[in-house]
Amino acid sequence: MTRDTFAALLAWTPFLAGGFLWNIVISLATMAIGTPAGYWLARGRLNGSRIAGFLTAAARVPPTFVLIYYLAYLLPPEFALGPLTVPLPGWVKASLALAVAVTGFVSDNALQALKHLKRGERVEALYFVPAWTTYFLIIVMASSTASVIGVPEIVQRANTVIAAIGDSGAILAVYLYVMAFFLVFCWPLARLLGYARVRLGRRAGSEVGVRVSPESPAGAEAVLATSSRGDAGVDPDATPDDSFEMPVAPEAVTAIQSRVETSCGDRLDPAALFRLSLAVEELVTNVVKYGHAGGEPIRVAIRHDPSRVTVDLAYGGPQFDPFRDAPKPDLAADIDERHIGGLGIHLVANMIDEAVYHHHGGTNEIRLVMLRPGADSGAVAS
Repeated sequence: MTRDTFAALLAWTPFLAGGFLWNIVISLATMAIGTPAGYWLARGRLNGSRIAGFLTAAARVPPTFVLIYYLAYLLPPEFALGPLTVPLPGWVKASLALAVAVTGFVSDNALQALKHLKRGERVEALYFVPAWTTYFLIIVMASSTASVIGVPEIVQRANTVIAAIGDSGAILAVYLYVMAFFLVFCWPLARLLGYARVRLGRRAGSEVGVRVSPESPAGAEAVLATSSRGDAGVDPDATPDDSFEMPVAPEAVTAIQSRVETSCGDRLDPAALFRLSLAVEELVTNVVKYGHAGGEPIRVAIRHDPSRVTVDLAYGGPQFDPFRDAPKPDLAADIDERHIGGLGIHLVANMIDEAVYHHHGGTNEIRLVMLRPGADSGAVAS
């Protein structure tokens, strides 16, 4: 960046800041439209409304960029309301387009919060707040798409600045400066959200996310010895809330992952559900590719209780403990020098609150446990 470019950016800063203010206005308007709409759909879905479910699914589909174009040209610049003529400026059209995605997001997340409240789980319901705020930050960044219909937000004004400077070498500097506006606004809020999640967990007395890995194979054996069925706190004789089996085939990966997400979606916050789903995908993929199950199906059992959600995977094939027998990845090595394998299981062990293996009667058994807010025990990854 030349000294002249730097001086020009300082001179144009108030102009760019005014544009960024439009980004904030659009984002706030978007959330103000989408949040009550999504909450209304969530209430309907809670009461079994199929129409609310259909509208939520429809809100997840349309690409926002395309919607902005459609609304810009389909909606009139103004409309009559009795004797009044009400203008419909571009920033309102952009907010309406962005609000469609917000409606779907709020419907999904508010539905989970309402279910938690219905069960008296107030802390879990409060996780809606940081999730909503995180989505608001996403909308702040997405609000720059309003520039395509002439809204004078920061990206549109950045193009004006580039044209005024008249130096093609200033393009990168101007856009980096624009990125700094978003960073300065979003980064502190993102840090605050992380702190809020920790505070929510502490209010519930939860130790979710604390993993204590045995320091040696002997330590791992001790863990399994205390729970002969490969469990760390769930009654093995309890009737599963959901159980099914799938043939060992590539299509089983998505099918099992989807069933787990459906069954556990109203029991875990979105971040925990994502980690559980990713772990199930990795483990089932390994069984399909390398398990040599010998024609036996993968049997899945899902259990819920007030402190945890448990997913059991049982399958045939040779005895193989993925948490101890899989090659350990050398995380310190250069990526070109690392041996293939082991990284997926390493990630599983660090995503799941309790993950244990047991071989029983010729069957490989893996138990994955996600602690829920309010659980008073730690976690084991072995």
